[in-house]
Amino acid sequence: MTGMDRIKDKILEDARLKAGAILEQAEQEVRNIMDQASEEAEQKRAELLEKANADGEQTYRRMLAVAGLEGRKKLLGAKQEMIDAAFAKAMEKVTGLPDRQYQELLERMIAEAAAGYREPSEQAGGTDIPQERFSGEVMLSEKDAARMDGQFIVNINKRLSASGKKGTITLSEKRIRAAGGFILKIGDMEINSTFEILFEMLRTQLESDVVSILFGS
Repeated sequence: MTGMDRIKDKILEDARLKAGAILEQAEQEVRNIMDQASEEAEQKRAELLEKANADGEQTYRRMLAVAGLEGRKKLLGAKQEMIDAAFAKAMEKVTGLPDRQYQELLERMIAEAAAGYREPSEQAGGTDIPQERFSGEVMLSEKDAARMDGQFIVNINKRLSASGKKGTITLSEKRIRAAGGFILKIGDMEINSTFEILFEMLRTQLESDVVSILFGS
């Protein structure tokens, strides 16, 4: 299982765990919104009927229609907040992994990203040209750098070597601002795999699945 697959699983797992409570909360929000709208409309109806019965009934129907529209808007807003919360919670779970597991996840993801590097000759289809050795550097946030032990880079390069790539990765002294993840620089190529970017990309892939899990639709 790749590093990205593990993150996807965390997102869907968290959504499944929260599905029951979130759906119940959403349904309660709908009931509250519609009850309040109906109560306000009924109160207004009584006031209007005192002034003009015919006009009051027409206004009452308009108010119910508006209340229903507002209720749907509020429900959509509440659902969107719940979806946002599901992805935010999933990111918290990933960054909150125990140090050893978190380091292993980053090692795997960095090695996979570096293994995907292609020399210009390879990109151009020059398969007969010997692969050149490359070197790259990985940048972490201050917090993540402090969580890595002395084997971090060693393990990455072991994984890279096992994949058959002729390259080495070093840890940059430059720090990035990110909730987690990394930026990998090899030559002119820069891969931004900070979790902010990754979760934004994964959201486009997984949002429909998360909605289905949370709301059953």
